[in-house]
Amino acid sequence: MKLFLDTNVILEYIEHRRFYDDVRCILMAVCEGKHKGMISQGCVYTLAFLVERSLKANNIHRPELTIKLRQLLGSILNMVEPAGISRKEMLGALSDEAFKDLEDSFQYQCALKNHCQVLITINIGDFKDADQSRLEILTPAAFVKRYLMA
Repeated sequence: MKLFLDTNVILEYIEHRRFYDDVRCILMAVCEGKHKGMISQGCVYTLAFLVERSLKANNIHRPELTIKLRQLLGSILNMVEPAGISRKEMLGALSDEAFKDLEDSFQYQCALKNHCQVLITINIGDFKDADQSRLEILTPAAFVKRYLMA
């Protein structure tokens, strides 16, 4: 099954947040070849920005910052495939009134364009008006319960 991981899911893993264990189970299943994991190209840019900011806040600076950032992003990219969308899909995302948050609309369009079956997100409410007949939208816990514990 092809899984699309929202940026917040990857951040959950990187920062060992509340849903870390479920996300780790999902990423392990991806690494074991049970599922294919995808993220948007924009996710990589966002992660680079947020992780760099976090490292600086923890008093980690260049060159160590760059080394740590490269290692972390490299490990993420070794687990999941980055995917993009075209200008046409971006324009479609901009006009999709099912989304109040445009970043979520871009993520949704990227998942559709790349034929993902499930979009996994921490903020399920951001996708409540999305068409789920084309793409199942689940939290990490719901995905683990439905597909990994069965």
